[in-house]
Amino acid sequence: MLFSCNYETYVINTVHKDGSVTRKVIMKNSEEKFEPGKYRVPVDSTWQTKIDTEVNEAGDTSWILTAEKYFASVEDINDEYINDQGSNQYLVRKAHFSKSFKWFTTRFRYSETIDKFMTIACPVSDYLSDEEIKFFYLPGNVRTELQNGNDSLKYEALSDTIDMKSEIWMWTSFVRQWIEIFYDLFGDDPDLSIDKKEMLSKESDFVKQLIDYDKSEKEKDEEEAVSVLEKETEEVKDEEPDDIELLITSMLGKKFYSTFRTEIDSAMSVLETMTEPFISIDNYDIEIRMPGNIIASNGYVNTDQDSENSSGILWTVKGEYFLTQQYEMWAESQISNYWAWIISALFILFVITGFVIRSKKEKD
Repeated sequence: MLFSCNYETYVINTVHKDGSVTRKVIMKNSEEKFEPGKYRVPVDSTWQTKIDTEVNEAGDTSWILTAEKYFASVEDINDEYINDQGSNQYLVRKAHFSKSFKWFTTRFRYSETIDKFMTIACPVSDYLSDEEIKFFYLPGNVRTELQNGNDSLKYEALSDTIDMKSEIWMWTSFVRQWIEIFYDLFGDDPDLSIDKKEMLSKESDFVKQLIDYDKSEKEKDEEEAVSVLEKETEEVKDEEPDDIELLITSMLGKKFYSTFRTEIDSAMSVLETMTEPFISIDNYDIEIRMPGNIIASNGYVNTDQDSENSSGILWTVKGEYFLTQQYEMWAESQISNYWAWIISALFILFVITGFVIRSKKEKD
């Protein structure tokens, strides 16, 4: 069984042929009390629940809450997403189900989508190779197993490369979105001497500055003396310009910043509101089990022998996956319609018999 960290959550969707879904949510906590406001997926009093305990080798006790509920349709799941009051309530999540009849087979498709946070286009695939993309979307615990396995050096290097490229992608997304917001709100200002196209051309320079600032801040925090009084630290910080001022003045000059300081702050406030769910999202893992044989999916095959059923497909839900593009977790399966084969065989037999009888009559 795969788990994410802190209020660890694992969701299992068992999809039935009629489109109904049995949904199981397993949450693991270091405390006996479970607070609904911290649930990562919606669970309420209409669910059947039980709490068990688990003691690891070190003697630490964990409490495991298992909740299960039958949903007659995906619309009922979507209603719970809409009314969610948990830690991920600001995510726009939706479940979908479809069934298509192909005579000899029937195909099923189940998916869950999460809307993107930003409005701009900046797909992570523009920054990562095909191999890196596959690793990027692996469930968290699967990635950890690979990094601790026989090819640990290979996967550690791959992970480091992805982290470096992802940082560039993420900062680019924030810069591009801020530029979009700024010009949507204030692009018609007659005092604005730089147009949107020219501002976007400085995108990579903004990103480089942000990465340098971020690196220097981390180094500064590590070197900061523990003995400095909190009051003195606050006074020093008050006298220093903030990061936004430093960034804008270094890129566009002090005059631009002083002229458009209010507009810059307004655009930044909109960006912060837009991306707040991304900053605060709590990750969780999800598994989809389909009727029949799975024929296609964009997830990871569950090979965990400790799982109740190792035929499911796995995903991890994390903010990076839907920062700039919609995230869809989908699986398709197929069952054979044996009755259709029997009817077809009987029909063919009937036709052949008819030809034989007709030929015999013609000879007579």
